[in-house]
Amino acid sequence: MIPEQRQFKAVLFQLARWNGEKMCGIVGYSGPKEPLPILIAGLSRLEYRGYDSAGVAVSDGRKLTIEKKEGKLDVLKEHLGSKKINGNIGIGHTRWATHGVPNDTNAHPHSDNSEEFAIIHNGIIENYAEMKEELLKQSYKFKSDTDTEVVAVELSKQWTGNLLETVTNVSKNLEGTYALVVTTTKQENTIVAGRMMSPLVLGVGEDEVFLASDSAAILEHTNKMIFLENGDFVEIHDGSYKLFDSDMNEIEREIQIIDWEVSEAEKSGHDHFMYKEILEQAEVIEKTISGRLQVDSEEIPVNAEQVKKYEKIWIVACGTAYHAGLFGKDLFEKVLGVPVSVELASEFRYREPIVGENDLGIVISQSGETMDTIAATELLKENGSHVLALVNVVGSSLARMADSVFYLHVGPEIGVASTKAYLGMLVAQLVLAKHWDSKEKLEVSFDEIKTLPSLIEETLKCEPVIKEISESIYKENDVYFIGRGLDYALAAEGALKLKEISYLHAEALAAGELKHGTLALIEEGTPIIVTASQYHLLDKTTSNVQEVKARGANVIAIGNSSSEKLENISDKYVTLPDTNEMLSTIISIIPLQFIAYHVANRRGESIDQPRNLAKSVTVE
Repeated sequence: MIPEQRQFKAVLFQLARWNGEKMCGIVGYSGPKEPLPILIAGLSRLEYRGYDSAGVAVSDGRKLTIEKKEGKLDVLKEHLGSKKINGNIGIGHTRWATHGVPNDTNAHPHSDNSEEFAIIHNGIIENYAEMKEELLKQSYKFKSDTDTEVVAVELSKQWTGNLLETVTNVSKNLEGTYALVVTTTKQENTIVAGRMMSPLVLGVGEDEVFLASDSAAILEHTNKMIFLENGDFVEIHDGSYKLFDSDMNEIEREIQIIDWEVSEAEKSGHDHFMYKEILEQAEVIEKTISGRLQVDSEEIPVNAEQVKKYEKIWIVACGTAYHAGLFGKDLFEKVLGVPVSVELASEFRYREPIVGENDLGIVISQSGETMDTIAATELLKENGSHVLALVNVVGSSLARMADSVFYLHVGPEIGVASTKAYLGMLVAQLVLAKHWDSKEKLEVSFDEIKTLPSLIEETLKCEPVIKEISESIYKENDVYFIGRGLDYALAAEGALKLKEISYLHAEALAAGELKHGTLALIEEGTPIIVTASQYHLLDKTTSNVQEVKARGANVIAIGNSSSEKLENISDKYVTLPDTNEMLSTIISIIPLQFIAYHVANRRGESIDQPRNLAKSVTVE
């Protein structure tokens, strides 16, 4: 190969990675109803997965109508207006672009040169470059910069007369991750979909079938779900379905019943999902602990006797889940007396960690579809470790991969910035630690844990104070969060929340580290948010607060009613309900969530759909 060709292929490969769809939302329908309203409603529940563009394709068996627009779903809705698009089947897509330009052309669905195929895709086709180069040599044309259009053209090129056969044939040449959904005018009223590492759910109704990236998108129509496995394909025709493997052998998959209520995936009169999800934390934590606070509970997947055999614990997660893992580390080391390492999943497998069969891996993810965490789970299992998954979504990839599963039971979380799922992760780890605490080292009882819902309700009453606080910091450029021990773990999550939705620079610091450099950044009026829920560290934390106060910082502290010294030196003080130290730490996240929300709201930011972010990261 000549240097110019190698350079061309390298550029195209990079474009493939840049233009791939990381966390896009997919929805599909086949049945007696008009597809378009179902597609739009489903996409509205999937917009947290991406909001750079949206599009639909509807077919009546002879004519394929594609409509797509750059921007949020509302732009597509406005474009469609009262337009009536008749059909029996339909597919829809909402896009989250990585480096590819969000525009009408790059929006999904994509079609082939003859416009007889429509395809939507979540994932990255890594060998897109080679495929596109070959197709260009054969005079095939391309309109977009995406890897997805290449698949559409290949489908047309390799057409066998059968859509399932064609899709499976093409898929065998694809490298990377994908959830593909395809329809064509060449085979009446048929949709074929397949998955490899990207989530895809089949919803089974009465004489109708649904497809989605997330069960929440189709929950209003059915609670009967089939979670497709890697290499699965489904052929949908006239409201019925058949499942196949990649060799077109018919297979069966279990139908799972989802017990979430449709209302849980709606705003219920609130302006933002995030706000609603903060307010419902007392209710959902009741579900997290339900049936799990008895000594002999069958809900504990790894019991106290089983956990004794492990010599090390690896907690592996990303983002908010990683911060939850920092909390768990302290608990598990205390009750088990073994080392616990908290790892960023995106880094874990690249540093060749020393993992063995005497280790326990705890993987944490709200969606259960985070690609980095899935890859880390594979590494743990390959090395013989038992893997316990803490996930929220029933039937998710991590739930199926893990040896044991502990569901959070917090219901669907739509806001991109996690709130109730994070709290569920903290509580789930506390429940596990208490069950593993054979030497009674945790100074909290099951009865005390049962009070968490009422403590959360009481803590939510701090909102008026938080609104006042937000007025003092929403115009700032930098905000620092400090804490010691478990409070530092909570501070890290508080800083992340503020960054995610307000776009302010926020940083969490271990309070004792201030004097090792960061004090140089503190000047008159600099906001310092302090979490001080741990009574035994209160004096030390108060001393650190005095250090920043002496340099003119605007101190906002969160603590209990007995912390008079800290309260007296703070500019604003948020009082937590008096309770057990461990529970006090857990509920202290609520004021931090409120701070992020009200600062972002005061700044007029898009809270549920923050720029450049999406809910679950389904590629590396």
